[in-house]
This record gives sequence, C-alpha cells and structure tokens, in this order.
Amino acid sequence: MNLNPLNIRSFSLNISSFLAITVVLFSCAQIVPLTGGNKDMDAPKELESSPANGAIGFTSKSISIEFDEYIKLTNVSSQLIVSPLMETAPEILVKGKKLVIKIKSELSPNTTYSLNFGNAISDIRENNIFPNYKYVFSTGDYIDSLFYSGTVINAFDQAVQENIYVLLYDQFEDSVPLKELPRYVALTNRKGQFSITNIANGKYKLFAINDVNSNYLFDLPNEKIGFKNKTITLDSSETKTLIYLFKEESELQFIVKSEHKSYGKIDFAFNLPTEDLSIDLLNKTLNEQLENWSTMEANNSGDSVTLWLYSNALGKKIEFLIKDKNEIIDTANFELLTDLESKDSTLQVTSNIKSSFDLDQNIRLTINHPFTTYSSNNIKLYEDSALVPISSFTDIGLRKFELSYDFKRNTNYQLFIPKNSFEDIYGLKNDTIKLNFKTKKESDYGIINLNTNPNFSGNYIIQLSKNKKIITESHLSGTQAIQYKYLRPGVYSLKLIIDSNGDKKWNTGNYLEGLQPEKVIIYNKEIKIRANWDNDIKWTVKE
Repeated sequence: MNLNPLNIRSFSLNISSFLAITVVLFSCAQIVPLTGGNKDMDAPKELESSPANGAIGFTSKSISIEFDEYIKLTNVSSQLIVSPLMETAPEILVKGKKLVIKIKSELSPNTTYSLNFGNAISDIRENNIFPNYKYVFSTGDYIDSLFYSGTVINAFDQAVQENIYVLLYDQFEDSVPLKELPRYVALTNRKGQFSITNIANGKYKLFAINDVNSNYLFDLPNEKIGFKNKTITLDSSETKTLIYLFKEESELQFIVKSEHKSYGKIDFAFNLPTEDLSIDLLNKTLNEQLENWSTMEANNSGDSVTLWLYSNALGKKIEFLIKDKNEIIDTANFELLTDLESKDSTLQVTSNIKSSFDLDQNIRLTINHPFTTYSSNNIKLYEDSALVPISSFTDIGLRKFELSYDFKRNTNYQLFIPKNSFEDIYGLKNDTIKLNFKTKKESDYGIINLNTNPNFSGNYIIQLSKNKKIITESHLSGTQAIQYKYLRPGVYSLKLIIDSNGDKKWNTGNYLEGLQPEKVIIYNKEIKIRANWDNDIKWTVKE
C-alpha cells in the first residue's frame, strides 16, 4: 500500500477515535454497587381504621386498621393488653398492610375499651416498631378519659419491676384478686412504669402481681403481690402512684433442693427457716443397728442444712424421713458415694487470711468435714518472726474456728499449724500449714460518720452494704450517731428498715391480713469511700 502523509494522518485520527470510544464504553460498563436509597427509619403510620379509632356506639364484630406499609406482629400474646378484659381474647390477624381484630366476646354496655399493642407492631422491611399503638372504642356515647399511672418497685430493695400486671377492680370483696378478673389492666415497662387509660369515674381496688401463670389472678404461692389498703376514688387522673411488690411468707414448709455431691455430705435447702428439724433413718437395718449415725450443720438463717454421715451409716443407699416441729415435710433417698470415689486423703483447712490482712477481723479457719478433736496449743502465731501468745482459739461450729489477737498495724505475721492438729469424723488429719500475711495500715481505710434523724418514733435497722452485700447492721431507735471504721475503698449504700414489730429483721406483707411489708428507705446518694478519708453524712429520714 502506498501511504502518503494525508493517508497517515487520516489513519491516526481513526485509531484515536476508536480508542476514545472504547474507553468511554469501558467506563460505562463498570459495575457500581446499588445503594438502594436511604434506609427506612420510620415506624408504620395508621392511615385509617374501620370503625374509626375512638368510635362511640360501637357494635362491630370486626375492626380493620390500615397502615402505610406492610406490617408484622411480634409476641402479640404477651404484648397486647385489652382493658377491660374480654371473656374471650380477640383474634388478631395481619393481612398485608392491614391489621384485623375480630371480637369474640359480648361487650359490656356503656363501656370504653382499649387495645394496647405494646411493641408488637412493626414494619416488615426494617423492623421499625410502632410503640404502644392503641385502638380505643366505646359501646356508649362517650369515651372514658381518666388514666392512672405510676411505678411498681420491689418492697425490700426498691428495684423497679418489669412485666408486672397492675389491676383495677370495681368489686370490693377481699377475694377479688384470688378469684375474679380485673376490670382494667396495664403492664409495667422496663422502668417499672405503668399507665391504665380510658378509665371510668368510680371507686376501685388496686393490685399489682407478677402473674406467673398468666391468668390475671393471684393464685400461686410463688407469685408476688402489691396492693393499696384503701379503695381509690377516681374522678381525675393520677400519675405518681407507687406500688410495693412483695412475696408473702409461705406457711407451707417444703424442701427446695436436696443433693449428695461429696462423700458423707448431704445438703438440704428449705423454703422457710426450720425451727425444730429432725431427719430420721427409714432404712430398717440401719435404724435398728445405729444410734449415733450423723451430725447436722445449719446455716445462720436455718433454711439450709448439711447432714454429715458417720462412717457406720455409709452403705450403698440411705433413706430419710424429714420433719419440722414434729410435722412430716418429705422423704428422701440417695445412692451414696463410696470412699473410693472420694478424693480426700488429708483434711483440708482454709482461712480468711490474705497477703494483706484487714485490721478489724479475727482469723477464721474452716475444715472440710466436722472435727472430732483439735489441738489448739500446737498452733503458733509469729509477729515479725517473734512468737506471740494467741488471745483465744475456739471452735465456733462443727467445722469452723476463730483465732483472736490484737493485731498491730502494718506488721508481718505468720500462722503456723502443725501436722495432725485437726482430725475429722472420717479419721483424716491436716498437713502442716504456714500462712504469711501483713496487716494493713490505718490509712488504707475510709470512715463514715453517720448521723440519723428519723421523723418517726420506734425501732429501725440500718444496713451498710457494698456490692449488694451487707457489711454491717445496726438496730436503733431515735436520733443516733454511728461510726463505720475500716471501710475498704469502693462504693457503699445505706438502707433503713422501719422495724415495726421490733424483731430486728425485715418482715414481708400479707394481703388477706391487710399487712404491708415493713417500709424500707434507701439513702439516695452513692457513698464513695477513699483511703484515709472521712465521710460525714447527716441523714434526715422521712417515713
């Protein structure tokens, strides 16, 4: 081919155009992720309902509510509150963007009904919840508009109570929460708050229950209750009601748990403190042969007991008859662990000694089985390597011992326990033990100087706690000054219990006796303890 300059230029232009077009086409062909638009953050909206929300003269058997998007229902059985209650719960259906409610009961005349769906309604796409959607109608010629709201708290620790039913009755017999369904119902939220709406003027009895079996009745021994002693009259709305929830003390004694996990040791836990507990053998052969076959160890409150079996009772199987105050509670039987299954070859001794030892305590020792003998004279205490006389060493239980001494501040000590100082009921003895520790300095602790000034007469209890554990308890009356020393740094709390009956403990209530639980008052500020720091607190207590 004969190429002249003009042809060459024309050829170059054609190539350039081709390349340019190719680049454009390639760019257009690149795959770009689809964004899908902005995320839907809006809850469904009610467009219309038939009959209209807020209808009066209601006679329909079906309600249709249309929303602006497709909806779904979640946990509707637990979320939906119908007030007043209907004899048969309404049937709830979802049809695309519509919520259909079918009334299955005869409705009372001249009554305002509300159907509160809680957080049951949400959109399908993003699960945006329509919170507390409520449909209201009246079979009369007006909508009742009063409401009653407040908070439910635990009577003892004042913690807010979630998922508690609050009930209003227009009947006044004492038996209504046990046998009758309420007229109005509400459910507490996470903050313990409730609101009963669309209430008619009138007098009511008020209750709160943790309805374990979901039947709106206070009919189980493990259900808690709160109540107002007097009927309430509603002619205007109320918003600051406080209900104290409590569990009644059961009169029926029973075994909560029984287990055998360690050689010779059987544990029983009871729902109530025992008063005169006896555990007898039902094994005929053992019962005939043995007089002394066990020893019993109870906790401080008496609602937990450990039965330690002597070697002569350790057969393959054992059966018991358990009685309290000479009344039969239950029977129990166990396949016993053998000594081959027991890993103990020596008697284990534990203590409350740590490398840094608190100034306000004695040394406490615990062995893992009840003792038969011990030699306190063999046990030695060294102060900065010098032997010092122990003030006292005593057994304070079947397995517990206490050593008292006036410990010096910021001083090194060693506790020496020779081999064979303790022997248990199975003939096991301890190995030699050496425990080194140093006492703390006075400046390691903080102090609370508390002055209480109650506006009531009578007895009360003050409890100082840390991490919900009671550190110390005082039984007082009138204006008092208390000093709490040797407090480790941390956050503490104060609780006052009005000890109405003077028995030095908190007492729960009883509905049928009209008895409220003893009142508890919480100091409303956090108490931060720092080392080498005094905290002065003046607490004016109002009942």
